[in-house]
Amino acid sequence: MSNITPTFDGLLKQREASTTKKAFSLEQLDEFLKEAYRINSHISLLHTQLKNVRQAYLSTAPSRKSQLHSKLKPHHKALTDREREEVDANAKKMLRELNASIRTLADAEQLRHETELALIRKKHSSGLGMLGSWASGGKSGTGGMLGGKKSKEHEQAEAKEAQMAGHRDGVLHFLRQRLQQCVETQQSMMEVRLTREVEKSRSVLAKARPGSMHVGAIGAQPSFGASLGDRDLDGPTLPGTSFIPLQDEEKKRGPPPPDLTEEEVQMFEKGSQDMMKYYESTLEKVIPQELSSSFKIP
Repeated sequence: MSNITPTFDGLLKQREASTTKKAFSLEQLDEFLKEAYRINSHISLLHTQLKNVRQAYLSTAPSRKSQLHSKLKPHHKALTDREREEVDANAKKMLRELNASIRTLADAEQLRHETELALIRKKHSSGLGMLGSWASGGKSGTGGMLGGKKSKEHEQAEAKEAQMAGHRDGVLHFLRQRLQQCVETQQSMMEVRLTREVEKSRSVLAKARPGSMHVGAIGAQPSFGASLGDRDLDGPTLPGTSFIPLQDEEKKRGPPPPDLTEEEVQMFEKGSQDMMKYYESTLEKVIPQELSSSFKIP
């Protein structure tokens, strides 16, 4: 059977009668739902902004400046470290404010629910309420002189309030879930960025390790290990590189400075290795500390 609701609504409009489907308006809602809609709109806006900035936030390559590219799609350039920190700070601030709004709304609803239940009990346990219950054939309410069951009106009032409280509790649960999605999106962005920064720092430290440089490279000084005979002095050079044999390089530099003994050189190497281990252990603590400072829903 086809839907004749639009035709029926058209006939109602011709006779200036109200249609079966009324237009939605926030003004027709109660204060609880108005605040819930406001919070949900801000959550949606924040989540959209985080997803839109994700590509530029995580990008490490310079953006391409192409006129055709800019016409076809929006231009996404890599953010600076300061801009990334601003994105994190603003996101955390918004998440805290939204979480506080949800908690305030939940506290207000809890107070309303408890007040409404108290009013219902007071109404149906008063003398007038018990008299109405007795006149309708029921027994006195809870706390009454007869100690009987609740009246039908009392049960209906409590059931109606329980239904409203359950509906509003579902709205609050929905808002918390939406906010948790924003938290997970923001934390995943931070985790990826910090992981890439740690990997980049580790690669820089690995290149700066003693003995990691090629011996005899043009314009580079050999490491302490190379001067002590760790390298193959007559070994072949790597393809695609231009190395000078260590003997020729040492002849150009002259004899090593006599003020450093072998024990002193080994001591410097050990100190450098200890420093590298300290830097690596410090870098491994960056991600847990940064993520622990991020926002979490209690």
